[in-house]
Amino acid sequence: MKALLSYTVALGVLLAAPAMAGWTEQPDAGDLPGTAQVPVGGGPLDFIAGTMPANDVDMFCIRVDNPTTFSANVCDAGATWDTQLFLFAEDGRGVIWDDDTCAVGLQSQIGNFASCTINTPGQYLIAISKYNRDPRGAGNEIIFPGTTGCVTVATPIASWTGTTTAGGDYRITFTSVSYCGATAVEPTTWGSIKNIYK
Repeated sequence: MKALLSYTVALGVLLAAPAMAGWTEQPDAGDLPGTAQVPVGGGPLDFIAGTMPANDVDMFCIRVDNPTTFSANVCDAGATWDTQLFLFAEDGRGVIWDDDTCAVGLQSQIGNFASCTINTPGQYLIAISKYNRDPRGAGNEIIFPGTTGCVTVATPIASWTGTTTAGGDYRITFTSVSYCGATAVEPTTWGSIKNIYK
């Protein structure tokens, strides 16, 4: 009886756990601010999933709700290949980037636990690439130095350099992030009401 009660309680906890809200790349996300994919939905955005072909970079718009607790990572079931994560301001200026600081493997994570911080909530752009495909400014200058850290060049991204083989699937997991695009709500009309009660 005790085992049955424990099983019932555990099942109830599993059923009560909220489902993670995510976005799957559709079709291929662009690699610059003007072509970044805008996930559409309501409430928290817990993850973005996609695929990394050769010489690709995927960029997405995200809304950081609480900079103090913000994080993005591909540490846990994110990818099996060498990832890089980049965070840009809405206008394309670099903010934070990381390569290889997850505890296991060649995975990446960014957030206010790193040496760099963000202070303002709002819309940002997050990009993922395979090592060693890196962002450059309009004069081909390096935007992010080293393997992790803060931006040193306050110029917007203009291009990416470096060639890569295909990476494969990835999943970027977030905390304190929500959707950039709101879900459109269809207005209620007499016609739509009649369709419900046919």
